[in-house]
Amino acid sequence: MKPTYAARLCALLSLVGLAITGYLVFLHLGLMRGELLGGSACGGHGALNCHAVTASRWAELLGIPLAFWGLLSYVVMLALSLFGAQSDEDGAQSINLIWLLALVMVGMDAWLFYLMAVKIRYFCLFCLITYGVNLLLLVVAWQALGTSPIRALVRSPAAIVNLLPSSKQRATWLFWGVVVIGGAGIAGIHASTLYLSRGTLKNQLPQIREFLANQPRVAISSEGDPTRGAAKPVRRLIEFSDFMCPVCQRASKINEIILASHRDDLQLVFKNYPLDMACNSHIQRTPHEGACQIAAASECAHQQGKFWAFHDQVFEAKPPYDVKLIETDAASSGLDMAQFQSCMSSGQGMEAVKKDIEEAVKAQVSSTPTYVLNDIVLRGALTPTAYDDFIEALEDVRR
Repeated sequence: MKPTYAARLCALLSLVGLAITGYLVFLHLGLMRGELLGGSACGGHGALNCHAVTASRWAELLGIPLAFWGLLSYVVMLALSLFGAQSDEDGAQSINLIWLLALVMVGMDAWLFYLMAVKIRYFCLFCLITYGVNLLLLVVAWQALGTSPIRALVRSPAAIVNLLPSSKQRATWLFWGVVVIGGAGIAGIHASTLYLSRGTLKNQLPQIREFLANQPRVAISSEGDPTRGAAKPVRRLIEFSDFMCPVCQRASKINEIILASHRDDLQLVFKNYPLDMACNSHIQRTPHEGACQIAAASECAHQQGKFWAFHDQVFEAKPPYDVKLIETDAASSGLDMAQFQSCMSSGQGMEAVKKDIEEAVKAQVSSTPTYVLNDIVLRGALTPTAYDDFIEALEDVRR
């Protein structure tokens, strides 16, 4: 394959990679604000969950999200491709570097695939597509390389020197123009969105540390409650939730994203706090009629070891949840229906709900979701970024 033709093909593949990685940046920025963008294309069902992958602690390098590094890599790849499309001589030099960069990217992809499979336990569909693009870039460059890999590595320093700005090779200015403008744009987007979503860490972390240091500690019993995450946790995150609460529905998905990055050290505990005066005498009105009935059903599901199946079934429904679907969803969750109906009619489920409500009173819970992180009350929904900031500040307070 002629180097100039291969360079044009690589330019096209780089544009595809830029588009997909740009979308991953969009998803990442939305998640920093607590928004789950992307719809069904991003997953959230089964093994596919782009949000869990892009928000994981392995999705950053030097404090910068990998999606931004991906954008920069494709900008450099595009610049190399445009440079190489100018002539056969420039094409040969460019293809050498495209092959080398693609090799590094494919190597990173292999490592990230391992992390998704073993550590995060979710896969990002759009990430997998970029892996395919990177593999195609490597194959195209290989076909046009015209030499052995060892020889290509030996020639790489000379190819890099060939890219230095020169009046004799005006095409080098095209390369550096694309790299500098693209890199500056990516850096600007990252800096501005980081500031808008989190402020400056120099200002934010001291405020969080002060909040944690002055916050009273509350001992909440979690014995017998449904849990997810580490069996022997370093940190315990107790959530008081309401199955009829739309914010809690979104929080349930974000909780899973946070857990995906902290499976070895974090345990999530679920407690019911239905905003329904039918069972909750600590509220002044009933914004979520029927919430007590759903909460009792969840406790009966927990009695059979099926709480999380029922939990996910209810929160997957479009809000507001229809209480008429309780038995249907209980059956879909794999419950023994005779045992379930006995639990509901005997009041065992409601009794467990009221125990959760009394625990909520200790933490002065008045709205959902409310969290208790290692005995510290946090009101309102969390984001993965906020959770990580709280943990960092908590460690500083302890020191």
